[in-house]
Amino acid sequence: MPAIELKKPRIIVIEDRGKQYSLTLARILKKQWLRYFEGILSTSENQNGKRVDSFDSSAARLALVEECLIGATGYALPDGKTSIDQVEGWKALLPLSHRLGVANAIISVSASDPSDDVPIALGQESVYIDAVWSAGDDGAMRKFKGLRHNFTVPTADQQRHFSRDSSRSRVIGGSRNGKTQWLGAQATLADLYDELIVSVDGYTVDGETPDREAIVEYMDTYHKVAAVDQLFAPAAAMVDEGDD
Repeated sequence: MPAIELKKPRIIVIEDRGKQYSLTLARILKKQWLRYFEGILSTSENQNGKRVDSFDSSAARLALVEECLIGATGYALPDGKTSIDQVEGWKALLPLSHRLGVANAIISVSASDPSDDVPIALGQESVYIDAVWSAGDDGAMRKFKGLRHNFTVPTADQQRHFSRDSSRSRVIGGSRNGKTQWLGAQATLADLYDELIVSVDGYTVDGETPDREAIVEYMDTYHKVAAVDQLFAPAAAMVDEGDD
């Protein structure tokens, strides 16, 4: 079964006007993901008595992509140039739509429905995610489904830590006319992942199933945040919607 190799660069293939372009990203480090999360703008303010919410992550995503890009192929080069890295400032010359496409691909992570028929065992919890990662040897992009993250059960203190940091905010511009900026809890979620993770399925490090130490070191931070965020989400109660 194919698995995500966490140490290799990622190749994102963009198809545009019948041609394919390959953009290569170095492994995205935790500090780089944290800068991305910090760059997300999520604000609320009152305008004429109504609450207006604003959210923008595109600028932060573009900055992350440009920082991590290490190569690209398929583009027409200036005369005398045989590779794109010979072109000064080549990253900024790439089509904006292509850079945005790469940015969207690296955050293409969603919750996955578990396929297990076995009841949940006491003392452990498993979370499943689906994710786009990198082009295969055939150049095709694919979605990895059912990536499994196995955790110990969070403690009450860890739940309080998550709840407290999830509601953090600050007022910009004064309390009367200022905006409320929501700070997010992604850094906290990444730390909680490292505390709680036991094992994973669907990932490799140097071709081998990673042990807990390797998971903590090499697991993509965006995957950490997406997985542990599910861990702290409440399950839905089973409610009979039938007529009385």
